[in-house]
Amino acid sequence: MNSNPFTERGRITATERFIGRWRELSVVFDRLEQGRPVLIDGAAGIGKSSLLTHIAQSAAVNLERPDLSTCYLDLASLESAEELYETLARAVGSRAHSVGALEIALLQNDGPLLLCLDRCEVAVAAGWGAAVLDELARLSLRSAAPPTARPIPALDGVPLVPALPTADLLLVGVLAGRAAATPLNAPFARISLGGFAPTEVRLLTDAYLDPSGVRFTAADLRELSNLSLNHPAYLQRAAYHLFIARNGNPAYDWRAAYLAEAAERPISGAPLPPGVFIGEPPVFSWSSFAGEYGGQQPRIEVPQLGDLADLGRLLGPAIGGLLAWQVAGNLWLGGLVAGLLALGVWLLSRSSR
Repeated sequence: MNSNPFTERGRITATERFIGRWRELSVVFDRLEQGRPVLIDGAAGIGKSSLLTHIAQSAAVNLERPDLSTCYLDLASLESAEELYETLARAVGSRAHSVGALEIALLQNDGPLLLCLDRCEVAVAAGWGAAVLDELARLSLRSAAPPTARPIPALDGVPLVPALPTADLLLVGVLAGRAAATPLNAPFARISLGGFAPTEVRLLTDAYLDPSGVRFTAADLRELSNLSLNHPAYLQRAAYHLFIARNGNPAYDWRAAYLAEAAERPISGAPLPPGVFIGEPPVFSWSSFAGEYGGQQPRIEVPQLGDLADLGRLLGPAIGGLLAWQVAGNLWLGGLVAGLLALGVWLLSRSSR
């Protein structure tokens, strides 16, 4: 028996386990290249922390800045703005207790710093997070400006030489829920993280399943999407139970097990899948950038024929008419044969009732 690969229940830190989010990554790195601070929001468990971690891990390559250093901070572990600035200053080999002192430290740093702030909503709720985000965003915008356009801070009255016209501070923050509800004044580039796109569901399951040799069918993937609404955390849970069924245990009721787990141990802050309440999955999925790319994607239901007899009754007259037309070379004769066959099928169906 193969070990179950769908065991991710938190922030994904291994680069090989992070799949998808190409559009979001493209937008984030494009905004960072422009020197704009970025704010990412979304529901709990949607993958914000995993995305932020991947941004920190891949930024130097994607931005083509080998001199870029990164600093990932979970604001839930800090108690004040002063503690944040002290931590950031240590990351660039300096001391600072304020945003002004941090700016001086960044100007003296050899390369730019990418600051990735996770769980900003905790600091905002504590009363100091919103002001810090505004200060850091304005610092990021100032440091990205040309040298002639930016103020030159001074240390002990001695002016410092301005840095090159590249950003000293790049900023990406993450907020749970809708960032629009957070009172921020700085012009962040905002990204709302939605569910996976269908192609991302396929690639994620293929990548995780590859070492095991187990495969999910197209019908399996549709059901996974419908049961989880393409929410990454619920998708992992549903795929976990489906893997058990497809890995030599066909009697395992994976749908019931998944819905029971979702009801008993829901993801805090995330909406429950509708199947938990109504016992049936919805018939739509969510795409990334919900609202911008169409939101719900309805699944088209294909009419099903009852059995082969229905198929024969449906196609028999048409095939008979075509054969008569080909043999006799007479379209009228073909139509007559098709009509007689259709009449015969209709009479037989009535007599069999």
